[in-house]
Amino acid sequence: MGHVAVGAEPVPSVNAAGSRLTAAQDARRRRMLREVSALAAEGGYESVQMRDVAARADVAIGTLYRYFPSKEYLVASVMEAEVGALAADLEARPARGNSAGERVLAVLGRANHALLARPNVSIAQIRALVSGNDEVAEVVKTVTGAMRALIVAAMEAEPTDESIDVADTLFDVWLAALVGWISGMTEADEVQRKLARTVKQLLPMS
Repeated sequence: MGHVAVGAEPVPSVNAAGSRLTAAQDARRRRMLREVSALAAEGGYESVQMRDVAARADVAIGTLYRYFPSKEYLVASVMEAEVGALAADLEARPARGNSAGERVLAVLGRANHALLARPNVSIAQIRALVSGNDEVAEVVKTVTGAMRALIVAAMEAEPTDESIDVADTLFDVWLAALVGWISGMTEADEVQRKLARTVKQLLPMS
């Protein structure tokens, strides 16, 4: 997750209807997501307007809506893409640690560092992800599943009911901590501290 995420990482090669995209369509989708990140970086969630994204990405507004049926879906899709970037980064540079807890904390720390480095974009993503918009449910499912897989992989565990429960709990704590941060209830550095406390309760650290 980071500045290069939307342009360089593998993003889901499907549109909102679940149809597989051609290479040209996938490139167009990436371009639209890059413009969402740029607009959010400039002015946060409110600065992301569908017509502005379409204009900056040089696509018709109808084309944008075929890929992303709502603003919430569009902005949440940036986080989906950035989780894909994190997965690619971890494949190239695996998290290090002598224990499951250390490796999981390294994975979540890498994700946190990227999110907190771009607060405007991250706040927009999280707001969209937890918007409750029915259309966003599929993106939430994808993000949750991808993070679950990364956490289980860092644990070096098989995807059993137990390991998946641990991963889901950690994701839930992480998301709740991020919501607390964007709501002004907690400071940014408290996100990592909450994760560290939870990881230590659930996983061996040495």
